[in-house]
Amino acid sequence: MRLKIFILFNFLLVALPAYQSVGQECAVDTVVAEAASMGCVPASESAGIPDQSFLDSVLDADNGISFKPVYYGEVFTNAHGGITTKNSTHYEGLLDLAFSFDLEKMQAALPGRVNLLFQNTHGRGLEQNVGATQIISNIDSLDNITQFSELWWEVDLYETGITMRVGRQDLSSEFVTMDTASDFINSAFGLSPSAGLPSFPAPSPAVIMMTDLSNDLSIRGGIWDAYRSNEAGIFSNNGSALFIGEFEYRYSTPFRQLPGIFTAGVTYETPGAIPAGAIPSAFGYYFQIEQMLFREPGSNDENPQGLTVFAQHFPTESNGNSPFPQIPKDVLAGLTYTGLINGRDKDIAGAGLGWVELQNSGTNEELMVEVFYKAIVNDNLTIQPDLQYFNSPSGIYPDAFVAGVRFQLDL
Repeated sequence: MRLKIFILFNFLLVALPAYQSVGQECAVDTVVAEAASMGCVPASESAGIPDQSFLDSVLDADNGISFKPVYYGEVFTNAHGGITTKNSTHYEGLLDLAFSFDLEKMQAALPGRVNLLFQNTHGRGLEQNVGATQIISNIDSLDNITQFSELWWEVDLYETGITMRVGRQDLSSEFVTMDTASDFINSAFGLSPSAGLPSFPAPSPAVIMMTDLSNDLSIRGGIWDAYRSNEAGIFSNNGSALFIGEFEYRYSTPFRQLPGIFTAGVTYETPGAIPAGAIPSAFGYYFQIEQMLFREPGSNDENPQGLTVFAQHFPTESNGNSPFPQIPKDVLAGLTYTGLINGRDKDIAGAGLGWVELQNSGTNEELMVEVFYKAIVNDNLTIQPDLQYFNSPSGIYPDAFVAGVRFQLDL
């Protein structure tokens, strides 16, 4: 019964925006008198007007200070399998408050830019109901947090073309990330907390360098304080450091000039120690590809409607037993379609899968499949129904089926 209600609710959330596009522009020959009855905005009235937010910022980006608040909320239920379906419908929320300071516009003594991100999570995820290694939601912090997750200073190094960033930062903001996969909800499509890398909900201090060798090729590298926890303090004091290097090549196919991105990187974690045991050194490498296969006629680079596929492979090898959960191999693959429904040019539909090799006995593997539809209701609100299926969660639990819906509110 609970699953039927969720499916019906999700269908209505998708069908309603598809029936009437909020704030869409009228056809050229639509008169203003007809506009009100159609629910669209004449182009003469919408052109040149910046997007409005529910909360107009008192900060002025022209003076070097900007502020971007975003709220994510979601309800998920474990409809079948996993650890238990009892009391398995939960709400979880994330508040992001991002501040950016352009020091040159502010006429400060230091050059460059400073970014600060405050985060608060509340509610409860489904991990204790499903038991999946690939965590169901990328806003699930496992334990609720109220913290400054990021605080870093970025500066361009004179005429070298190199940008340096120093401070506490999320590794996934620049490394091991795929834009095409960013709309999926399962954390495996970004950087799952189970991967043990310094990302949400526990970024750590780092120094990174980035440069563009050409319009098509970029390289970046960094060193992080590895295995940072949410405990108080700046550094983890476990003696382990993470080194990462990555290059990204942007290209277009010879025929039809469809855009693609190929990324490759390597990671190395030095040995360390925590009360639970010694941390062994570990080496990993990864490959990622994003490729547009079909672009709808009339779409452009700013809004490339059509079908895009992506894939990632990230094996790691540890020189000994680790006190942290280990994922020796993982594979991600999926596709997204922007503008699948006529008149909903910015909506995104997606389907993807993630597979991980485990060392937990049982099947020693877990397969996850996710499908979603992200409806852009207006400039401030998106609604995203989502379904996920897990084959052998953590390698030891019965197959699970999860259903939910997320909303994103750009304040």
